[in-house]
Amino acid sequence: MKHDGRAAADPDGRDRMPLPLWAQAEGPRPVPERRPAPGRGGQAAGGEPRTRRHWMREPRSAVWLVLALILGIGGGRRLRWSLRARRAVARLADPDVTPDEIEAAAAFGREGAWELLRIFSTPGSDTSRDAAGRALARLWKGNQLVAEEEKAVVRRGFAVEWKARRRYPRALHAEIPFRASYGVPFLGAEDDDERIRAADLEWSHRVVGARRATIENASPWTRGGGEVAFSILPDDFPTNGPHRLVLQSRVRTAGLPDAWELDLPHMPFTFDFDPVLRPEAILTLPDAARDAEIAGAIRLRPTEHDESAPARLVSLGNDWVLRNPPRLVVATPLPCDLAHAVSIELEGVEGRLAAGRVIVSGQGFPRERPGAQPGSELSFELPPVSGPISGAIERPGTRRLRAILDADPQLGWADPDVRAVWPGSVATDWVEAEIIRR
Repeated sequence: MKHDGRAAADPDGRDRMPLPLWAQAEGPRPVPERRPAPGRGGQAAGGEPRTRRHWMREPRSAVWLVLALILGIGGGRRLRWSLRARRAVARLADPDVTPDEIEAAAAFGREGAWELLRIFSTPGSDTSRDAAGRALARLWKGNQLVAEEEKAVVRRGFAVEWKARRRYPRALHAEIPFRASYGVPFLGAEDDDERIRAADLEWSHRVVGARRATIENASPWTRGGGEVAFSILPDDFPTNGPHRLVLQSRVRTAGLPDAWELDLPHMPFTFDFDPVLRPEAILTLPDAARDAEIAGAIRLRPTEHDESAPARLVSLGNDWVLRNPPRLVVATPLPCDLAHAVSIELEGVEGRLAAGRVIVSGQGFPRERPGAQPGSELSFELPPVSGPISGAIERPGTRRLRAILDADPQLGWADPDVRAVWPGSVATDWVEAEIIRR
């Protein structure tokens, strides 16, 4: 059917609008054929059939899968570690936390550093405080603390132990020994690789108030904790007191990553002289039964000497020598302490010869007490003997000798561990000793 572009007339004589162009075409409109793009669908670019690819078989996918597994496993372990650390740190805030839990918190690094410092600085249980100190020492060893925190650990953990009495008799005239040991007690030993060791710090000290010039100057630096020993003369202190000794210490690191030096708190010690207290007050009351027990516990024992080894020689005056002299043996425990001057008697020689002193403290307990060892013995070597014996001995040879112990209250007051000294004298049995010329 052709169309000349004019409008068609209806039977009723009205004109109609021309038909659309698509309706005027002859036959149905052809649909274009869709072909797959090269490289997609079932054929390749050259028309050959193509197999379907799976993403799991790609080498790149395997690499991404391994990375995902690594991140997942590592992140899970990190998350679990973080949760354990939070529980451990939260446990430190509980009042009933145990020392083992406190020390175990060091395994989580700085997570619990502030809580450990809080426990360490708060007065309370000594066991908890020591556990916190050991944990901080482990963090310090792992370089988990800054320099200021390291100083705080040393300053707050610094401890001094004085070994002396607080009160002495005014009538005392012999030298009184004083001893002070100081350091940080919870630091590791020499073979401890988990904590900062005592040998990682160096110490220096001076003592003020003893009226001794040698100890008022700073001592040389020493590793592993400090100790100072000195003596005073009661006559150097004309007043009764109280008198005050002050230990001034310094500490510095030795071979650690952070190098610093610190002035430690001054640690005083006070003592006085009592005009009413008599030196004899340290002596216990005599008792026949205890006298026999002490006499049986003290004896001279001949020395067993190997002829191939060098002989032990002890001076006996100016011209003579004791060769391998016997030893003074004390069997413990004793019913009382010993603070006795020792002298020896030689057969055929008049008088006694001074031979040092013997101090045995911590006695006065029954043998049945827990931890007592009735078979334990203390052995004392005879020191060089002085006295006017040059003309009393004519020739070398073997002579008998014995030791005599006399109570000395001055010696008892000099040792702070002595509480009650046996007041009597004790004489040992006679034993043979070899005397040779010098």
